[in-house]
Amino acid sequence: MSLPAGAVTVPLPGGARAVLAEEVPVALVFDGVTQAVMMASPVDLEDFLLGFALTEGMIADRAELLRHEVVRQPQGIELRGWLAAPAGQRFAARRRAMAGPVGCGLCGLDSLAAVLRPLPRAPRGGGAK
Repeated sequence: MSLPAGAVTVPLPGGARAVLAEEVPVALVFDGVTQAVMMASPVDLEDFLLGFALTEGMIADRAELLRHEVVRQPQGIELRGWLAAPAGQRFAARRRAMAGPVGCGLCGLDSLAAVLRPLPRAPRGGGAK
């Protein structure tokens, strides 16, 4: 069996093996402004950017996404898209922070730098009282 790039197999009890897909933080950036940071498999990223823009109503047609760029960084991947003037104006007028109620904890972050922020240390002695 061939695996996609970045996928790994891990052993399971009983000798079985499972395939795990690679996921990395991906920032979706439109006209220089980060709209969302999500965990995603780093494949078909151009389709991911286009699909996100269409389903979020940022563009009505693929022609409104003028160009795109995939920028790999140490913290993750930036998907940068540039919108045609009418779509770009709509985006600027309705920009919002996206917050997810559950999941990986990245929704709502506004940059890849925020993904690897220092975490607070747990107090000595364990759990909550």
